[in-house]
Amino acid sequence: MTPDCQSLLSRLCPLHALLDEEGNVVSMGPTLAKILGSTKSAPLLDLFTLKRPVGLSDPRALLGTRTDRLLLTPKEFPKLRLKGALYPVQSGAVLNLSFGLSVKDAVDTFHLTQQDFPAADLAVEMLYLMEANALAMTAAIDVTRRLQTARQRAESASLTDALTGLLNRRGLESAIADLRQAPRPCALVLMDLDHFKAVNDRLGHGAGDHVLKHVARLLREHTRKSDILARCGGDEFTLVLPDISATDLGARLDGLITAVAAPISVEGETCCIGASVGWSLISPERLDHFEELLEITDKALYQAKENGRSCHVMSRVA
Repeated sequence: MTPDCQSLLSRLCPLHALLDEEGNVVSMGPTLAKILGSTKSAPLLDLFTLKRPVGLSDPRALLGTRTDRLLLTPKEFPKLRLKGALYPVQSGAVLNLSFGLSVKDAVDTFHLTQQDFPAADLAVEMLYLMEANALAMTAAIDVTRRLQTARQRAESASLTDALTGLLNRRGLESAIADLRQAPRPCALVLMDLDHFKAVNDRLGHGAGDHVLKHVARLLREHTRKSDILARCGGDEFTLVLPDISATDLGARLDGLITAVAAPISVEGETCCIGASVGWSLISPERLDHFEELLEITDKALYQAKENGRSCHVMSRVA
């Protein structure tokens, strides 16, 4: 083959190989050279594993048959499946290869560019479409994730008290609904702050907000992560504590009331509040009557206030 013909063949079929009569690769196109290296005069079947036709191991027998249904894999890159067409010529054969469905793997592995494909090959357009599809899919996934995050944040905000970070009344209702799905014995606690109005009147609502956030921190410190904590009014807090004994709860409430009664510093001023608490132990089957339980426990809360405040009273639920 003349140099001009060889150059033309390399441009038209950059993934070709010229074979001699013995089945040795004597030259190859530039794209195939990127894959195999500059190997020359090497037996074809030393470089490739022939997947189709099955059972053919004699290169001379292969050269004697014109076929456009070859399937080969480079021995150094067995995951790369190449389709081939073999055309016998004088003193050998021309083997022309294509990537088929392995084109993206080939591009990624060997850093191929448009110049590595025949000018009329549709593989480049297919790669553009694949890339555009991947970008569109990535963008769609990103938008979906951002929408899901925004929705989750909105849902969380609708269930959370903005000032303290505890649940609000709607969040408490949702938590109780979840608890009803797998009912457990629990304790219901209602807590009101004593002398809180005096803080607002003397130091302003900013100081009152500071006190409420301080109390929310104390509630977290004296409860467990599994407990349900909610602020359901100005200075009213509701707690639901699953699987807790009366002794354990009493000790926790004693510690909480003592902590709330400690002086609080607000912008150079000191204020003192207290906490009155009513509580009930609830059996799992009574969770379906939560509003009734709130009324019963609320009576215990008012009894605590009548008892001098800064204490807790248990209500016995029938």
